[in-house]
Amino acid sequence: RKELHDILYTDNQGSDIIFRRARIKNGQPDKCECTKNNRSNEPDKDIPCDVCGGLGYYYDDILTRTYINHSQAYAIYKKGRHAGDDQVEYRTCYFEWDFIKNALDDGHNIPTRFDRIIQLEKDLKGRILSPTTPREIFDILSVDPYRLDNNGRIEYYRCRIISVIDKSFLV
Repeated sequence: RKELHDILYTDNQGSDIIFRRARIKNGQPDKCECTKNNRSNEPDKDIPCDVCGGLGYYYDDILTRTYINHSQAYAIYKKGRHAGDDQVEYRTCYFEWDFIKNALDDGHNIPTRFDRIIQLEKDLKGRILSPTTPREIFDILSVDPYRLDNNGRIEYYRCRIISVIDKSFLV
């Protein structure tokens, strides 16, 4: 645990992010009112809701640090395509084991696939720009809790993430 903390804070290799955490109710994300008032039970992607921003559920934002590295994986081939023709760039990020508990402590302390990661833009000195500006937005594909032994305590979480094209980035 100390080694990851040192990488994030002391060695200055961590990235400042906003961890957009879905509010969980009865094991599922707490749906926003914009999804309950239409026939499809889906948020409107063209005119996003002011509350949820088009995600379709309520969320809490946690300002934290993570270590993000880049990796590539071969995409699953489709009919008429060969394995390895396309590549998907996904990233892996590492979180301290207690970052959600320290911020909210509501009993749901594990990242889920409903959460989002927003990487923030920094100035030349490495400080977060004010007002905060998103640099890149990621969806979580999978979450792996890492332990040093079979039934030991969780040391950190590894999340595989993929970049999301956000309409606010389009010019």
